[in-house]
Amino acid sequence: MGKKNGAVAFFDVDGTLVWHDYEKMRAMSAEERRELPPIKPSPAVYEAFSRMRAAGNLTFICTGRHLPFIPQTIRDLNPDGFVAGAGAFVCVGDRVVRAEFIERDLLLETARRFAAAGVDITLEGDDDNVELNPSGRPAHLPGSRLARTAEDVAELTVAHRYSKFCSNGVEERDLAPLRDFIDEHYTICDLQGGVLEFSMRGVDKGTGIEATLACLGRGREGTFAFGDSENDLSMRAAVETFVAMGNALPNVREVADYVTLTAAEDGVPAALEHFGLI
Repeated sequence: MGKKNGAVAFFDVDGTLVWHDYEKMRAMSAEERRELPPIKPSPAVYEAFSRMRAAGNLTFICTGRHLPFIPQTIRDLNPDGFVAGAGAFVCVGDRVVRAEFIERDLLLETARRFAAAGVDITLEGDDDNVELNPSGRPAHLPGSRLARTAEDVAELTVAHRYSKFCSNGVEERDLAPLRDFIDEHYTICDLQGGVLEFSMRGVDKGTGIEATLACLGRGREGTFAFGDSENDLSMRAAVETFVAMGNALPNVREVADYVTLTAAEDGVPAALEHFGLI
């Protein structure tokens, strides 16, 4: 798997390998979002991954998406593995290295509290998504199942496991009555586009990368990570070189070792060329 001393690079998907017009998406209805075509990297990104392999470097997708919800267009990049679910699930080749899930009692308590507060969330698991929408809104993600109450969640989730959840269009003030509970059990990341991600404490992309490197028998030397949002910040300490996209949040760009072009401008291939990896 790659050259012994080849580089190891970790790539976020949304806003990094694939460009999103978040302002346009925010204005879309749930029905319009469901009808969007599958995400797809540019030809330059596909070529860059091919050249990375040819040079003996390793590539890993490092995304908040869970493995079953990573589309074929991303898998066609032929990475050497995945850090999925924002670090909750890690596989190197066909070997599962890490799989972390929210304990069921905590999951149901989370559903109860968010439903009581009237805050819509999407529970994301290794084979299932459940949208808890006490507001009455329809489900907005393809393939999601819809719950209105905590009791619905208890029924729908009995045969599945979940590692994180997200909210869409929720303001910080909406979380005020939940803040103590959230801070005790979860960390919050701004994913841009009005989306907030809630992950278990101690489970993030950075710890997922650490699990990957441990499996490979590698340290931080010669490692790279590329991202644009707050859930990419944890990657900074796990790799030698952290690259922020030109479209990254300001607090992500501030801590980056290098800021490349935007995803729309093929910032990933540009940075790989800058560092001599392709």
